[in-house]
Amino acid sequence: MAEKYKLKGVWMNSCSCDAGCPCLFFSDPTRGTCDGIDTFHIESGNYGTTKLDGLNVVLATRSPGNIWKGNWRAALYLDKRADAKQKPALETLFTGKAGGVLGEIGKLIGSLAGTKWADIKIDPKARTAEIPGILRFKLEPVLGGDQKTPIRVENNPFGPAIGTMSMGKATNSTFQDYDLKFDNAGKDCNWANFEISS
Repeated sequence: MAEKYKLKGVWMNSCSCDAGCPCLFFSDPTRGTCDGIDTFHIESGNYGTTKLDGLNVVLATRSPGNIWKGNWRAALYLDKRADAKQKPALETLFTGKAGGVLGEIGKLIGSLAGTKWADIKIDPKARTAEIPGILRFKLEPVLGGDQKTPIRVENNPFGPAIGTMSMGKATNSTFQDYDLKFDNAGKDCNWANFEISS
């Protein structure tokens, strides 16, 4: 039986839609399909009594159509720094077996290309993520009317677990592993604080 969990941190996403991703409004992706990268930097969290502070997770997905209809092809990357207790906790959480919002995301995955323990580098302040030889992205904001702060989307489909999203474009965004290959430079990106629990 799954343990209770609570995770807080920063989520960043890069996808193949044009900036202002229609998926956030339950519409079809810009090009009919969607190639996406979701990164989770856990600032503080626990699965039962197991602490998960400072660990990183990346989910790469290809949706054949509207993302909310599921059938994603996915690859999961878990932080290789995790210890013997943290590893099964991360696997349980990010394969959706512990329920909550992560469980709902898990239901959208139709096939899993694989899971790897990887050297995941995420810098929320610089808005960068990297898995050497596999993933690299850098995100920049799209400024709103005040020309100072990014355009933001409140009450997104995963709210309130994923908070108000800042909108932007990817300066660069490449991914290649298994049968998946993306280059989303210049395309949509978003980032937000998250607080996910069961």
